[in-house]
Amino acid sequence: MYIGRPLLRGFRALVFAVVCVAVSVALHVVAGGALITSGAFATAVAALVPLAFLLGGGQRGVPTLLAACAVAQSGLHLWFTADAGHAGHLMPSPTMLLVHALAAAVSAVWLARGDAALAAFCDFLVLLFGPALRLRLLGALEPVLPPRPAAAAPPLPRPQLELLASAASLRGPPARSLSR
Repeated sequence: MYIGRPLLRGFRALVFAVVCVAVSVALHVVAGGALITSGAFATAVAALVPLAFLLGGGQRGVPTLLAACAVAQSGLHLWFTADAGHAGHLMPSPTMLLVHALAAAVSAVWLARGDAALAAFCDFLVLLFGPALRLRLLGALEPVLPPRPAAAAPPLPRPQLELLASAASLRGPPARSLSR
């Protein structure tokens, strides 16, 4: 199954955005940044979803996802800093830079593994349910005929016993033998 289809692609983009923002927020706070508001979290996710949708045309590996996560982390740091009202501190400290680099690496590996698992799971579902679904769909396209009434079975003929009445019986002791 191709995981770049629009519905699945949108789901993957949403997961990418939520994972990147959630990991970034958690590590940003650990590194000494201010806690962001839920509105800023939602806005960051909403800003990343279209970009992730453009990137999600197919399954991506760790290098591509690492580059995308690094760009996303840079933008998220600026967004978090502006949301906290620290516009004068847009240049990250070494600790903050390290934390966002770690967030990009963790997100990239996590998303690459998750993307591969999702693709394998979709392939499994197609292999499991695909033939039955195809038969069901093809069967639905054929015209449905009303069931024919079953014809009554002809009666079985009675056995003819007259022929057996004239047969000689071979049962019983043998006729007199010639040896005494």
